Amino acid sequence: MNGIGHAWLWTTSQEQTGRFAGFDLEESENLEAVLLAHQELIRPVEPCPAAPGLVPFSSAWFDELEQKRYQRHGWWLPSALEFDRHGGERILLLGAGLGNDAIRYAREGARPVVAVCPQDPILRLQQNLSRYNWSIDIAYSDDERTWPFPPASFDVVCWNALYSPWQLQVYRLTAVRHLLKPGGKLICLTPAYYDVAYWHDLLLPLQRMYGKRPLDPTTAPKWTARQLRHLFADFTDLSITRRHLRRSELPHPWRLLPLSFLERLMGRVYVVKAVKPIVANSH
Repeated sequence: MNGIGHAWLWTTSQEQTGRFAGFDLEESENLEAVLLAHQELIRPVEPCPAAPGLVPFSSAWFDELEQKRYQRHGWWLPSALEFDRHGGERILLLGAGLGNDAIRYAREGARPVVAVCPQDPILRLQQNLSRYNWSIDIAYSDDERTWPFPPASFDVVCWNALYSPWQLQVYRLTAVRHLLKPGGKLICLTPAYYDVAYWHDLLLPLQRMYGKRPLDPTTAPKWTARQLRHLFADFTDLSITRRHLRRSELPHPWRLLPLSFLERLMGRVYVVKAVKPIVANSH
């Protein structure tokens, strides 16, 4: 099975929930909610008031978070992740967070499977998914290097590599390639190196006199487009585009320019799309 497939469990009953209680975050519930919410919205963690009347991890809290994820600065996510283009296909999600992307795929008729490791917020993921009747499986692995699937199991892999522990790694990309069917598609989100913070530092050395460098919204290592092209050399139909930029991250003179234009120059996130060759490469 190419090293992919040991120590796994499908969550088909709630009796397994207690087994993973120790993997939940140890911070207070409010802090946990803040951290998870900012990751869903791809925002730096900053003190900010919660919406009035929302209780962390209530149904209303989950609903509002799902709605906000795909609005304003996240407008590009539905198109980038192609929610409406994979009906009936089997989709593996890595780094799925609270599972909102899996929910969107399921609504459009796809068959999503969420892979999780011990560092993921498993109980919160289960809590969110349990509010729906969609068929969304969760696959657990105690070892992030071994996943419970045979080769060529999925039509699409949607990989959120913006945060630890799901950052891009060569061994993970090799495993993903084995999991994809020939002609299958990989959609990956990863931090961009030459982002707005980089240009802040390069072009505005005196920024401390009039502002501050924008905080990073992600925790995974950043990549250049050249590095990504090299990393994905075994795939075909490779496309790399920039997305995700908040106007508040820009110096005031730059805010007069169209945000859509600046996003393509200094966006925070690379959207990488690639296809597994139908005929395997010789190497």
